[in-house]
Amino acid sequence: MDGFDTLKGDTEVEGNDMSMKRSYVLYTTLCAVVVGVILCYVFVFSDEEIQRQVASTFEKIDIQTSHQTASLPPVEAAQDDEDIDTTDALEQISQIDEVYYSDTIGAYLVLTEQAKFFEVSGNGTRVNSVLQLENTGKQRLDDFIGMRMVEEDLVYAVTANGTLMTIEREEGRWVERPRKQIKGLVSQDRIFGLGYDRETKRLFMMNRLADTPDLELLYIEEREIEPETPADDKSSEASTDADTTTPNTEESSDDTTTENVSSESAASKDVPDSESDVQQAEEENQEPVTEWMLDSRQALSADGMSASIQQKFERFEGVGLVERQGRIYVLDSEELVLYTVNPEEETINGQMVTPRVYDSTGMFLQDNEIFAIVHPEVFDLDAFVSVD
Repeated sequence: MDGFDTLKGDTEVEGNDMSMKRSYVLYTTLCAVVVGVILCYVFVFSDEEIQRQVASTFEKIDIQTSHQTASLPPVEAAQDDEDIDTTDALEQISQIDEVYYSDTIGAYLVLTEQAKFFEVSGNGTRVNSVLQLENTGKQRLDDFIGMRMVEEDLVYAVTANGTLMTIEREEGRWVERPRKQIKGLVSQDRIFGLGYDRETKRLFMMNRLADTPDLELLYIEEREIEPETPADDKSSEASTDADTTTPNTEESSDDTTTENVSSESAASKDVPDSESDVQQAEEENQEPVTEWMLDSRQALSADGMSASIQQKFERFEGVGLVERQGRIYVLDSEELVLYTVNPEEETINGQMVTPRVYDSTGMFLQDNEIFAIVHPEVFDLDAFVSVD
């Protein structure tokens, strides 16, 4: 019995030791995890730049979710009032002028020759919404030559004759704002492409002066139009008449004063203070009238080009514009040259690209990769070819 008791006691001791070891390992692991989380937060997530990136990522997810899950908005009616079924496949998109991929909303934006604006899902399989732009009479549009999303709910597009279009997302649907003609352009300008300088909040375009080899960047900005103040001619004229007119008698002067007081009292009764306050508030809340004006022209130097690229540059015909890492890229699909513009140094250089982009009609940037539109007759991801 003593041996049995001794063995039983030893077994209990070993069991207690094993339990203590397991508890020790468990608590040690938990402590390590907690300390790791704290250190991770202190050294990583406490960094303001990382916090901004994380916040930006979650904001982007919310924006993309709102675009993908929102109910399909009604399509702007055409002249014949026929509705377009936005749930159809992509056959309704044809004769593409411009494509822009937005990483913010995770979708493609498309403009067509029929003056239709489409938002297409990021996987290229579904039309999220359609907007028919006015394209009749005085509102008839020239060819689109550039499109740029500035904010997740604000898109600009420009036509060959310098008409700037504003398309905004409002309550889950895209709507067009009044069009504006860019002021300051001249008849020799041959503009193409559209970009955005976020620091100066200016749009820019490429321009090839007619009958010259000169290429330049045009910067345009939105300016407020000063409201026209009514001339004070009438008031000055009235004051002049009052000064030159001499009252005949003291009695008539008193009568005039009494009449003026009565008139002011009646006017104050006719226009209550609340009404005048409302009118003043409406004037303050009214959006300022603006116009788009050419701000500056930046000539580009081609001195650093090789002789072979220089010869092709003399026949330059640009078909697209994209921005990447502080550089501007434009494509000549006839000569198969991709040109790189350095805005800070005001220079342009070029390199040969794949023959597969020959005769393409435009470019766009997706996931930091440049794609050319080689089959504008349809919307198909296979119709886009990498230029890089």
